[in-house]
Amino acid sequence: MSPDFQSLYQSLKHQTNEAVASGWLQKDAPERLDNIEQLHVSELFRQHPHRPLIVGLFGGTGVGKSSLLNRLAGEEIARAGVERPTSHEVTLYLHKDFRLELLPEDLPMTDTRIAYHSKPERRLIAWLDMPDIDSTATHNREIVKSWLPYVDWIIYVVSPERYYDDIGWRFLQERASRHAWLFVMNHWDQGREEQIDDLRRRLEAEGFKNPTILRTVGIPTDEPDDFDKLEQIINDAINRYGLDILQQLGIQARNRDLENLAERFINELGDDSSWRDAEQEWNQTTREQLNSIDKHLQTQAEALTQSFMIKASNKPGSLLARLKGGNDNPAPAPIDTDQLIHSLWNQRNQARLDALNEQLVNQLQNRRLPWQAFEHPLRRLRDNASVAMEQALNDAVNATMLNPGSAWQRAVYRYTGTLIWVLPLLAALWAVFHVITSFYAGTQGEDEFLGFNFLIHASMLILLGALIPWLLHNKVKPSMAAAIRQGLKNGIHSGITRIEQLYKNTWQERINSRRQLRENLQQLETEIKQLQAEPLQELGGLMSSTSD
Repeated sequence: MSPDFQSLYQSLKHQTNEAVASGWLQKDAPERLDNIEQLHVSELFRQHPHRPLIVGLFGGTGVGKSSLLNRLAGEEIARAGVERPTSHEVTLYLHKDFRLELLPEDLPMTDTRIAYHSKPERRLIAWLDMPDIDSTATHNREIVKSWLPYVDWIIYVVSPERYYDDIGWRFLQERASRHAWLFVMNHWDQGREEQIDDLRRRLEAEGFKNPTILRTVGIPTDEPDDFDKLEQIINDAINRYGLDILQQLGIQARNRDLENLAERFINELGDDSSWRDAEQEWNQTTREQLNSIDKHLQTQAEALTQSFMIKASNKPGSLLARLKGGNDNPAPAPIDTDQLIHSLWNQRNQARLDALNEQLVNQLQNRRLPWQAFEHPLRRLRDNASVAMEQALNDAVNATMLNPGSAWQRAVYRYTGTLIWVLPLLAALWAVFHVITSFYAGTQGEDEFLGFNFLIHASMLILLGALIPWLLHNKVKPSMAAAIRQGLKNGIHSGITRIEQLYKNTWQERINSRRQLRENLQQLETEIKQLQAEPLQELGGLMSSTSD
């Protein structure tokens, strides 16, 4: 595995794990990444600067793969005949220069027979005779799966009797774009030309463009066939295009898998248009539901205020309690605002937030957007909303209790409080002045002394001077109940505003997270595309490839 691919694979794995942990991708995303084939034929023959082209012979039971390999080798190197249906072995036929010393651990070497040769004309080709993949032995398929990532070129062998059997074919079809392909109709001495045409139509229907189909007999014979052309096609391709080009299919497929998975992950994050629509729905839903909670809290606050004031009036120290003769303590009874606030923002309101959160998640789910990314933040928001509401209520109630009533009410209250002693004082001074002046005039014989009527009228004037402002003073005195009621009203409004902002912040934080993840994945996708080799040219009919 090339360092560039490995680095990008690990980067995508890191991004995937973080995305799954934050809910942006499904939990099976790492498994889908693990399914990408990381193995590559470059892992073989690592001590050599140039490795051979790996050509695998695949096919069903009894089609003559082993006989074909023996004919290519010119000697009996693969088990054939009656032994073959029970064989679970791979036969590897390669030049002696490529002696396997360092092999990937996943290869089933205990089930692999290796035959070396010294023919220079075949040095750049290594032949693999694979087990029958249409047999009932599942072990055969496991062996084939282990070797497939290391195969460059697949030669799929059929026979006139078996070319319609598709058990083994379906097993390999998903890898069609990962290899170059040749098709061999073996046992041609038993076949007919229309079977070739039939097989060609079937392959073209499966997506192969211009499939190359050769006719072979499988054993040395005087019957005319394409046996010599089989090896010649591969040698000509090596000479014309070089090993590096012919080995690009597997590399391209692996890179394409990584690119496609990164693209699928990007698509699973949802498009920007869907998220804009979801944002409008999110804001509308939170606004409507929080307004409903606001109205409920206002109604609840009125009832709770009256209830708590009644309880406070009956506590020791209250005026009503003193009138009942139950307490001589002149101090007023305090209002337990903490208990009042706790009673107002109770579990029922928390449940309303839970219902709102569930509704928001369902909206995202209905839009097929990654709603899991919002579950944990919304649970955290629920706790933060409780703190925000209680803090807003505390701040507002404390503020109104420190400055109860309106500004004009407090001003009138202070002014009448001053008049309570100023007016009686002025009236008394006026009465004293008249008493002195009348007394002096009486002693001089200029006027009569003041009588009882003056005393009554002066006393009434002084009394009215104190009574009228006292009545006004008590009338405009800010009510503790009204202060608490106003504090709760202000606090509810402020708390709802804070909670609505929490929802907006949660949305924005999640959207920023998605945007960052999307940008990271798009950057990785771009870098993966740069790994792709130049598109392979059509190899002049020398090889078959799919239209993928």
